[in-house]
Amino acid sequence: MTNEIQTEKHENFYYSLREKINRWLEQKTGKNHKYAKYLLFAPDIFYLLIQVVKDPRVAKKDKALTLGAIGYFILPIDVIPEGVIGPGGYIDDIIVASFVLQTIVNHLSPDIIREHWAGDEDGLNVVNKIAGLSQKVMGKGVVPKIISKFTK
Repeated sequence: MTNEIQTEKHENFYYSLREKINRWLEQKTGKNHKYAKYLLFAPDIFYLLIQVVKDPRVAKKDKALTLGAIGYFILPIDVIPEGVIGPGGYIDDIIVASFVLQTIVNHLSPDIIREHWAGDEDGLNVVNKIAGLSQKVMGKGVVPKIISKFTK
């Protein structure tokens, strides 16, 4: 698959995800979801992951970890499957992604995160906020266990 086709495929996923979450958040279920404000970040986090993988300043090992987080977003089966419970199921995807981003930010400049962030807020602050959610949503130690599946 050429890079252009892959980029187009990822952009389509980004826009599709943004549209799906926005539609869901307009409904009563979405408006009342306790993590609604975090779910709004899902498309921007996905976009950030794609940009990190494409950035030549990012080490291959960090790119591999990031590709795992992209796969977790795209695959229909995960801890909280969005195919079963709807867009609210993306909460685990953004938590896994933020954990990966927090892990790799120690190896690169935080400016890379900020540079590739498409959202309105500071990308590094968003990643840190979401990472703080992980224990509330998934329990202590669950996210590192999920990540370890990608690194073995």
